[in-house]
Amino acid sequence: MTIRGITVDGEDVAVPTTVPLRESRLARPHIDYIVERELWIVLEEYRYQDRGHTLVIPIGFTFNLASVPRIIWPLVSSFELGLVGPLIHDFLYRVGGRPSPDACIPLRTYSRGEADVLFKEIMKIERVPGWRWRLAYQAVRWLGGSHWRRPLETIPTATT
Repeated sequence: MTIRGITVDGEDVAVPTTVPLRESRLARPHIDYIVERELWIVLEEYRYQDRGHTLVIPIGFTFNLASVPRIIWPLVSSFELGLVGPLIHDFLYRVGGRPSPDACIPLRTYSRGEADVLFKEIMKIERVPGWRWRLAYQAVRWLGGSHWRRPLETIPTATT
């Protein structure tokens, strides 16, 4: 299986992967992979409903899908945790649980624990097997603190 990737210059490239993307009950975000930076970029605004709040992920937001060390990829690769869970989780981590008023309607804040629980809940919705979502959830609880409020590089887009 291959997925579409782009280079920093905007050239299309095929990125091979041996792990198929899991079917999800959620709308799949429109994203591309930036090969040189090993980052995913959101190409169309993505909205996720969370208990009466709408999280709005903007065009141009970059994320790394899931920070799974390569040594554990035989057990859990970043592709096996869904797309929406890592996207929402990375977004909430990037903003330290304090999205702007236009990124969370109506506005609310999230604690790190709430962001991690939301990640777990979305993985369940995306039908990630129980042992995988449990492992991923425990990993972000134990190891994610150093990434709370830590920005990735900003990738300029045609709209920014």
